[in-house]
Amino acid sequence: MIRPPAIDPRGEFARADLGDRRLNARLDQIVAALEDAPDRSFPSATQSDAELEGAYRFFQNDRVTLDRLIEPHIAATVRRAELARGVLVLHDTTEFRFEGMKRRDGLGEIAGGGQGFFGHFALAIAEDDRAPLGLAGVITYTREAREYVRAELTEAERAERPTESIRWRELVDDVQRSMKHLVPIHVMDREADDFAMFHDWLHGGVRFVVRMHAARRRTAKHAHGVAVPIETLIASAPLVATREVALSARPGKRGGRSERIHPIRERRLATLHISAAAVEMQPPRWKHGPRSPLPVSIVRVVEVAPPHGERPIEWMLMSNEPVETTEQVLRIVDAYRARWTIEEYFKALKTGCAIERRQLESMHALLAALGVFAPLAVRLVALRSYARSAPETPASQVLTEHEIVALRAIGRTKLPASPTARDALYAVAALGGHLKRNGDPGWIVLARGFEKLDVAAQVVAAISDGNAEK
Repeated sequence: MIRPPAIDPRGEFARADLGDRRLNARLDQIVAALEDAPDRSFPSATQSDAELEGAYRFFQNDRVTLDRLIEPHIAATVRRAELARGVLVLHDTTEFRFEGMKRRDGLGEIAGGGQGFFGHFALAIAEDDRAPLGLAGVITYTREAREYVRAELTEAERAERPTESIRWRELVDDVQRSMKHLVPIHVMDREADDFAMFHDWLHGGVRFVVRMHAARRRTAKHAHGVAVPIETLIASAPLVATREVALSARPGKRGGRSERIHPIRERRLATLHISAAAVEMQPPRWKHGPRSPLPVSIVRVVEVAPPHGERPIEWMLMSNEPVETTEQVLRIVDAYRARWTIEEYFKALKTGCAIERRQLESMHALLAALGVFAPLAVRLVALRSYARSAPETPASQVLTEHEIVALRAIGRTKLPASPTARDALYAVAALGGHLKRNGDPGWIVLARGFEKLDVAAQVVAAISDGNAEK
């Protein structure tokens, strides 16, 4: 089996063209300083006041944009995806909140009275082992009086003020264009539940798995031609499979909307019943748009006998994938379960890369910084993801050859002759101060470990290049 190569952000940034060789050189310098210590502040990552000032000027430069910085990474993601056996593209939105009394130019309002912007991301992963392949697209926007203002739009385009939900359609279109030779499955949560969008995707050949929104009552044609609620129809569908799934704990004190949607829970083993049916979804009566019914698959996942006082797990998944066999039904369930990977990505971006602690004074500069950190966060997730879901994967899938050599030389734990991804995870984390008895390493110790590894890997690379020239 051919596996996609390890993610090497520095190599991907080398393909970036900012229209000026000095800007390209500055980008190389910044990435070299941050690649394996992404949580460090700019002052601590740079070597001098002049270098720090150069970094700040770089992010403020009009030629340095998120799109230009992220473009070579997206192209590399597509190349890796072409080697994977099936691709899932996970879509979700996160907010970036920036503290402080000083108003930063271009930022919008965030819930709770703060300032910031939103990022809507598409993360590509391999379907078989959920290994991250890279970002397939990103849209950033702010809210002005609850309106959607895409950061990259011109003033004329902004004047049209489309609704915020359009970002789901726009990003799918972006991914379909970049992955034109592939047919990925797009995976989304409840906010993407939109009949008109499903209609367009079905007719445009877009594959999808979307969790249905409970508040949006859907109907489908019964066998006798009568439209009935989909919940009623799927409740009578035969049981396809039973699964036991370990549910992670959700901590308290999160508050607000997050806790209402995802209530506090203890870790537990849940027994899930899975049923499925192919239906003809009827169009909503109260909306303009497509009026023809949609042939879709509905998969219901429900927890039986949850602990007293605990809300049972229940998903209603909609897809245009077939549900004729048990394997096909479970493939839809597994595609949706893979959504947790993009949540991990957001944690890596915010904690491992400390994007919200960047002291940059404008939206333009912060988006440019996002363009640098977004690919670096993918690499952090890739290492931890392989170590969890496919621990026996060769370490060469997550580290470069120079990094493996360096890790053997300076590592606190000895690598075996043929190290695995899990060996690499703990060896890198140990460099950052992690103790194996403390469980899986967090994003901060992982980032610190990479910092030390990078210095040694650069020495190995220099020696290797010197020997090659002889």
